[in-house]
Amino acid sequence: MQTTTLTASDAQLNSQLSAQLSVQLNTAAKLFSPSDATLLKAHLQALVEVEFVTIPLYLTAVYSFTDAALAYTTDGGNSFPLHDAQQEMLSVAVQEMLHLQLACNICNSFGVTPSIPQLNVAPGQQITVPHLEPTPHQPLLTTMGNLPSVIDVLVAIEKPAAQGFVGINPQVVYPSIADLYHATLLLLARYLRAYGGLPVGSDPHFQPNNKQVNFGTFETTYPDIHTIATRADVVAAANAICDQGEGGLVAASVGGLFKSSPVSDQVLPQFQPIKGSRFAKWGALTHYNRFLDVKAQIARLAGNSEIAHAANNPCLPSGQPMFYQPNGQQSPDLPAWALTTQPPVTATVLATSASTIWSYLTDVMQNGFATGKLNGNSGQSATTPGFNDAMLSFKYVTPMLWQYGQVMGYQYRAGVTATAAQQAMDAVDPLCLYHWDAATGALRATWAQNGVDLNACQGLNDCAGKGWGGIATAAGNGACATADLHTCGGNNNCKSQGGCGFLSSAPGGGLLNAADQWIPSENSGKKNGGCETPISTAQVFDRTAQSSIASQQGEGWSAADKAALEQLIGTSVWTHARTLFVAKNPGSASTQLSTPVYDGTARRTAVAATSK
Repeated sequence: MQTTTLTASDAQLNSQLSAQLSVQLNTAAKLFSPSDATLLKAHLQALVEVEFVTIPLYLTAVYSFTDAALAYTTDGGNSFPLHDAQQEMLSVAVQEMLHLQLACNICNSFGVTPSIPQLNVAPGQQITVPHLEPTPHQPLLTTMGNLPSVIDVLVAIEKPAAQGFVGINPQVVYPSIADLYHATLLLLARYLRAYGGLPVGSDPHFQPNNKQVNFGTFETTYPDIHTIATRADVVAAANAICDQGEGGLVAASVGGLFKSSPVSDQVLPQFQPIKGSRFAKWGALTHYNRFLDVKAQIARLAGNSEIAHAANNPCLPSGQPMFYQPNGQQSPDLPAWALTTQPPVTATVLATSASTIWSYLTDVMQNGFATGKLNGNSGQSATTPGFNDAMLSFKYVTPMLWQYGQVMGYQYRAGVTATAAQQAMDAVDPLCLYHWDAATGALRATWAQNGVDLNACQGLNDCAGKGWGGIATAAGNGACATADLHTCGGNNNCKSQGGCGFLSSAPGGGLLNAADQWIPSENSGKKNGGCETPISTAQVFDRTAQSSIASQQGEGWSAADKAALEQLIGTSVWTHARTLFVAKNPGSASTQLSTPVYDGTARRTAVAATSK
């Protein structure tokens, strides 16, 4: 065994390097003082709080569109302008979830355990948007409401700084979210000037790869936005939030490594959703400009020069309302099964269950971002809901409450268990739109042990015993999906779960080859499913995909390949999936099995389509 003996010159060199590092650290500590570090941590936590409160506020407004509004068309069904407006709104809400993730990741990279607010707001109760005072000493106040009643608040939240930036405020209160981010970037720039050239191991502030989260759909939709392993990743995450939210003013005004789009209302290409994905159509516009766009679109269709406030009720040319009202009046849109199931899904059941699920969801997020382990899907063998199950439930509970003439409340209470959340989800979900019934849950657990593949929808089971409830008697006559429920590309938990509707991305960026696109239920692995399981009866292949298809180049995108995809645009996803299935299984049953308990068609009809 050899031993290494340091020479006198080696020891002297090490001593010199240590002394040099000590001088650099002392200099850095003067450039970025302990008070600066405290201010930075306070601002990072403030970002979490602001991003979080936007999510329930935006989603409550998103799901206030009536069925008549979403179905409104002026060209025989080739376009649905108000469905597009809803999806444009939803694209902002989904990016706010991305921003919450990025803000939490930055927090963890600087040793700040993100604290998710325990929002507790009753229906109609006024809430304060934290850290924002557009008028000095007057907090930004709002209530959860339908889109016309809150649109001006949404615009105010996302509004760029009007006349320059106010700088760093030790009280962490700012006229706009743009000012808040500008101040945070100033502190980050101060940190980088001080410590950017020092070894990470000697940096007392930065903790790379610490408790990082990259939720399924974000990983595939934004391949250029990574978790934080380097200081450059901190800059990229901050640039992404600022560019998507307020555009080319914030990061560019700080300068240095902080960069943004040269066009103030546009988003840099690397921070846009991947081409062909669900929200790519609006990804080049900032949140502020998307809200202005939606506001103008609704005003135009309603024949108004402006959307007024809560008292206004914009209507379609037919006179039908565009939005539900919190007036206690039941809408004809309320699904019949809500009233006929035993026990019925009443407004009281919806409101009580929603608060239970909200409490559970808040705790799941707190634990997930505090540990770096935010599990999206429940998993095949799990018997309690995961984050995605709970989040998905609000897509259905929120509009149903609106259909009862009531607005959602978000009333947190501590200590809600996964079992209690499951019971609340089941109480408002007799069709199992977003959670499994006991029979299917038990079968999934057994299949997990035996390596049995799941199926993506009604009529797509490949053998007997498959399908919702396990009641299939042969391939192709199962009642509905047994795969993990999801509504967005990249959220599938394993193979054979892709519901499709939107173009799918390849790992690391770009689109899958044309031959691998729009093949419902046949995706080859986790995170590369197109969209939505189970497949809604109204789901069609994206009507806006033609430009994305036409722009593709390379060996996997011949003219014939493109033409084959273009022929599917606007056609039924489930019908195509069933056609492919029968071609592979010529002996499969010609009809799908349904019973009063396991009515797969009723279930799929109740599932809201993500594309029209």
